[in-house]
Amino acid sequence: MGYVGSRLIKYLRIKYPESKLIGYDIGYFKDSLTNTKELPELLLNVQYNRDLRNFDYNLLDGIDHIIHLAAISNDPISNTFEKVTYDVNYHSSVKLAQMALKYNVKSFVFASSCSVYGNGTLSARTELNDLNPLTAYSKSKILTENEIKDLAKKNFSVSILRFATACGMSDRLRLDLVLNDFVASAITNKKIQILS
Repeated sequence: MGYVGSRLIKYLRIKYPESKLIGYDIGYFKDSLTNTKELPELLLNVQYNRDLRNFDYNLLDGIDHIIHLAAISNDPISNTFEKVTYDVNYHSSVKLAQMALKYNVKSFVFASSCSVYGNGTLSARTELNDLNPLTAYSKSKILTENEIKDLAKKNFSVSILRFATACGMSDRLRLDLVLNDFVASAITNKKIQILS
């Protein structure tokens, strides 16, 4: 029910129209709709409005694939609420992956972040570059990566995606993301202010 998930479920429903899609989200942004009259989660077969920290692992029975997007994902919020960030982004995420393996889920896709590299440099980064996570958010992501990658087995694939800054339109638009903020500022103020 967040920024990326709202777009992803539309894509999955079109790409796999016969699949059973299940959503699981605490719903912090459920009322933050942008330019739509229909809830994106209406495309799901089931939507659970629950907290990942209290996940009912019996729900994994019969699940084939998990795309794990849940996170406290804003640096100022994750630094202010560091314990919650580690509980959600790290402890609960690792537990979900471990239980997915136990319940014979076939694949686990984890949404990590390129913020694990730290401050930018003049050269592009690859998976082989040194890591320098600077915030609770990026530290929680790399801790999770390190634990779940070793869970991969012949019948359980683990994919870790280090996304760059997400941007673009969504049914639940976020204007705190850098590029979206630049576009919003250009439209409303006719200028872009770079703060960092």
